[in-house]
Amino acid sequence: MNTETQAQIKSEIMKEEHRKIQEQIKRRYSSKFQVAAEIDAQNRLPNKETHIYQPDVVLRDKNDTGTIRYIIEVENDPVRKALVGAAILADYAVGKCEQKSKPNLLFIVYSDKGIRQMNNFRAKLKIAKAYCRNIAEVEICSKNDFDEKKLQ
Repeated sequence: MNTETQAQIKSEIMKEEHRKIQEQIKRRYSSKFQVAAEIDAQNRLPNKETHIYQPDVVLRDKNDTGTIRYIIEVENDPVRKALVGAAILADYAVGKCEQKSKPNLLFIVYSDKGIRQMNNFRAKLKIAKAYCRNIAEVEICSKNDFDEKKLQ
C-alpha cells in the first residue's frame, strides 16, 4: 500500500471519528440542551444569514431563548494557530449574537498526535482567551477527559 493510499484511509477514519463524537455529544446532551451539530448543518453563528463561524457542536439552553452555553470543536489534528483562530472567531460570532451570558468554548482532541501536544495547545489558548470578551472559558481536553465531564 502506497503512502497516498495510507493517508487517504487515515483521513477517512478521522472523518468517521469526527462524526461519531458529534453524534455521541448529541445523544448525551439532547435531553438537557438544544443541540446543533455540524453533521446536521444546523450551527451557523451568529445566524443562518450572517454565518461567519460554523463550530462542530453548539449547546443552547432549552428553557429560555436558546442562549448558547457551550461551543464545542472536535479536533482530529489540531494546529496551534488554528485553535487560536477558532477561539477568536467564536468570540466574535458570540458577540454578534448579543446574548447576555458568555458561553464556554471547548476543544476535544482525539488524535494521538494532538493529545501529545495538549500542554502546548493550552498555552496558546490561554493567549487567545486574553483577547476573548464574549467567551467565558476556553478549554481543551482529550476525548477520554470529555467523556468524564458533566456539562451543566
